[in-house]
Amino acid sequence: MSDMKRLRNTIGILGMLLPVLSLFFILVFGRDVHFPDVLDSISATHYSNAYLLFEGLVFGTGLFLLHYSGYNLADRILSIIAGIGALTLTLFPTRMGGATHRNFLMIDADIANIIHGIGAFAFFAALFVIITFQFPKSNKTSTELQGTQKAKRNTLYRICGIVMAVFLILGFGLAWYASIPYTIFIGEGLALWAFGIAWLTKGGLFFKDKE
Repeated sequence: MSDMKRLRNTIGILGMLLPVLSLFFILVFGRDVHFPDVLDSISATHYSNAYLLFEGLVFGTGLFLLHYSGYNLADRILSIIAGIGALTLTLFPTRMGGATHRNFLMIDADIANIIHGIGAFAFFAALFVIITFQFPKSNKTSTELQGTQKAKRNTLYRICGIVMAVFLILGFGLAWYASIPYTIFIGEGLALWAFGIAWLTKGGLFFKDKE
């Protein structure tokens, strides 16, 4: 396996581990001592016993994305934007009422919360573009790709990109407009799993080319 494929698989695995491990540690080891809103979003797990997972996995994903070059300049720029977004949302945590807020520069919590939101948007938006539009690119025509493993991968990439967007929009929309609890966490978690599947596919785990 090439170094590029290892990097892609590592990025995918880190993204998929975050919601699962965070939920596990919060529910199993700390459910009686956490703030009531700690599962409002994955970002809110910063204020739980799973904070090291949140900070470590997201920060690690950001560093790997900064080192991802892809195939062209667009890949490089988008991965840098996603990587900076991941580092930013880690260094400037979301705000939570009643919790002690600390951030990289010790600035006001409201300002840090805005920076966190910008970082999160940059992270997910750049990844959506990479998965939906960059991963399916090929130097072959659609006719030449028909019936190939590459065609199957391209379909999966686009499905993963759409799933990411739909669940993020539903998660935030149901939380903000219908006040349904946990929808942001669920939406972000499912989006990260779609992200992970796409990167693992790009890393050669699914629909590999036939010898």
